[in-house]
Amino acid sequence: MTTHFDVKTRKYGAKSEIFESFEFVIREPESHIFATLAKRDKILKGLDEQIKIASNRSHQPVKYKWLADINGNIRRTAIPLKVKKWWVELLDGRVQISVYYKGKPIEMKDGRDAIQIDNLKELVAHLELLRASVNLGDFDDLLT
Repeated sequence: MTTHFDVKTRKYGAKSEIFESFEFVIREPESHIFATLAKRDKILKGLDEQIKIASNRSHQPVKYKWLADINGNIRRTAIPLKVKKWWVELLDGRVQISVYYKGKPIEMKDGRDAIQIDNLKELVAHLELLRASVNLGDFDDLLT
């Protein structure tokens, strides 16, 4: 075998300081990035809905469906959705907030899946803080 085709013994030439200043890493697969962003987006949509429910108690989320009436006319009709609240008010007035993903509460720390706050007045502010935390990527490693 000739040394021209021998990859193991081939020497790379000297590189410039600019080339040597780069930090070389293994490329992250795009599918992993897109999957993480999709999970993050799903939680953000849920938090947005919870913020709307918490700030306006009469808010009712709806979906639209095309339905035919008795005469055969097709109309777009709003159908109310059942959305589970992510918070529970305890007997002493405190509130516990859980973040749900795929119908289950996310375990945030060592078997703990809820955040406790003092009263309902702080609920919207804490939901906004949770939204900011999700945007920063704090929940990415919790979504497995």
